[in-house]
Amino acid sequence: MRPLSAAAVATTVTLLTACTGGGSHTSAPSASSSASPSASGAPSAIRPIKAVAPEIEAFVEKERRLHFKHKVQFKLLGRKAFLARLHLHDKPPNALDVEKSQAVFATLGLMSPHADLVKAFRTATDAGTLGFYDFKSKKMYVKGHRATPGARAVLAHELTHALTDQWFGLDRPKLDKSNQELSLAFTALIEGDAERTRVAYEKTLSPADQALAKKQEGGDDAPPKVPQVVLELIGFPYAIGPSFVNAVVDRGGIKALNQAYRHPPRSSEQLLAPQEYFLHDNPAHVAVPHADAAELDHGDLGVIGLALMLEHGIGSSSLQGVLTGWAGDQYVVWRTGAHAWCLRDTVVMDDETAAVRLDNALSQWVASRSGRAQLEHQGTSTTFKACAG
Repeated sequence: MRPLSAAAVATTVTLLTACTGGGSHTSAPSASSSASPSASGAPSAIRPIKAVAPEIEAFVEKERRLHFKHKVQFKLLGRKAFLARLHLHDKPPNALDVEKSQAVFATLGLMSPHADLVKAFRTATDAGTLGFYDFKSKKMYVKGHRATPGARAVLAHELTHALTDQWFGLDRPKLDKSNQELSLAFTALIEGDAERTRVAYEKTLSPADQALAKKQEGGDDAPPKVPQVVLELIGFPYAIGPSFVNAVVDRGGIKALNQAYRHPPRSSEQLLAPQEYFLHDNPAHVAVPHADAAELDHGDLGVIGLALMLEHGIGSSSLQGVLTGWAGDQYVVWRTGAHAWCLRDTVVMDDETAAVRLDNALSQWVASRSGRAQLEHQGTSTTFKACAG
């Protein structure tokens, strides 16, 4: 898919690494972070941020086996000041980019053609963002005035971004201009790395502080009237990134993780099945299918886009193994009227067995779309068309 979050909230995602409360809490710390937590049954006293920051910096350096080349400035801000800083670089969203994203969402049955996409992404981002590292200013900001357990855990996450930015460079605008799969995969790598450090840091806290940190990191309640797909897309890098990073570290240690920044994953398939990354099984070239009218946009849905489409259409219970063997895809989308579009996507699978699994799932999905979708070609290369509006 197109960089949907970037189109919806302008430069918030493209300029910043926004860290949401919906991230995965399941990744395991490395052996270097086996410090025993305090046995105290009560939360520890809240210390000044300037007192705890050097300790967290030292932990991050030890966990990542890299040293900071220069000090990182950070600020703790109240909610109003934090949100103002978060949106400081925002520009008015480009109407055409928003339409391109909305056309894909609507035709795949993921949201109403009339949904306010910009408002949805901004509302979700405001509710879920606990801290961010600004690529441009090289500073980081955390929501809250005190160094609570939750704020300290967020600092561990953000300091990992700052550290890896100093060594490998995280601001890679060319990724956003190429295709969504490359951009999404790189985002999952850096978020998975930072989440791994955060989880390792939390393991050093007392049980009481760990419980308090998890509660504070939970963010606000799920924002009302935000389409579920928006929350899923924002949360995907945090949910899948840690398992990918853990697989890389389990295979080759921290050295392999550092090398992944120089040779990052290239698709959501590689994130979900790390063995495909290790085998250098990169997406195949797929020709852009033809449009029935003037082309509005083209791109790739990827495994994550197809999975969301099928899950929202026929349910997750029907998805087991369906997208195993995905080799690549390309879609084209065109206008059919005001707030109305059609999309055609060609999906290539590795072999006939994989293609049959996908075709069966797509047939169920088409049946669920009440005449607004159809399978046009089946086989190792499968093409379907869907419309909305």
